[in-house]
Amino acid sequence: LRMAGFIEGINYRKQKSMEASSSIPDFTFFLPQNLIVNMDVKFPLDNYMKFLNSDNDTEKEQCKSQFLKDVKARIKEVTTKDYINPRENTVDYVLVFIPNEQVYAFINEHDRSILDDALKSKVILCSPLTLYAILAVIRQAVDNFNLEKTGAQILALLGTFKIQWNKFTETMKKMGDRIASAQKEYDHLITTRSNQLEKPLQQIDELRKQTELESDGKIPEEM
Repeated sequence: LRMAGFIEGINYRKQKSMEASSSIPDFTFFLPQNLIVNMDVKFPLDNYMKFLNSDNDTEKEQCKSQFLKDVKARIKEVTTKDYINPRENTVDYVLVFIPNEQVYAFINEHDRSILDDALKSKVILCSPLTLYAILAVIRQAVDNFNLEKTGAQILALLGTFKIQWNKFTETMKKMGDRIASAQKEYDHLITTRSNQLEKPLQQIDELRKQTELESDGKIPEEM
């Protein structure tokens, strides 16, 4: 699970009872659109270990036969636990984990029908490697779904941004026009208006100078 980048509580939950039944799957993986897939990790290995440890051919054959029967019984047992339940938003398959590649290969070698019959019962037997592949597919599906969901949100935000950007540029244009108009008025004030105001001031200044000259000169006596 760690190698596949799965985080408990985000990508899966562990040993939590299902809401619509009393079944408690060992692992529940979260899929897009609120779907889930359950996995059971309990697997009958006693007779397989006896098979490995026995030196008696007859006993080995008996242990092998019993082990394969145990596997079939385990598959049948899993199908009765409501791990596949539409009310729980489960997919149509349940995973059964086989904790060893050799055990998985042993089953496949000595009774290939077990894997096929399990699939017909919507049970997928997973070795560590095949489970990793399944988890990788789940992770990719979740990432693609999140990317698609996020992409839609981004497009919506871009649409909102475009509307606000158009309003912003329109307001900036109006402000620019007002600034240009104010600049034109300012230029008019410091040129034409300023010149028109300077003329009477110059006339006033000339009158003041003339008055000062007359007041400094002699006034003619009356005859």
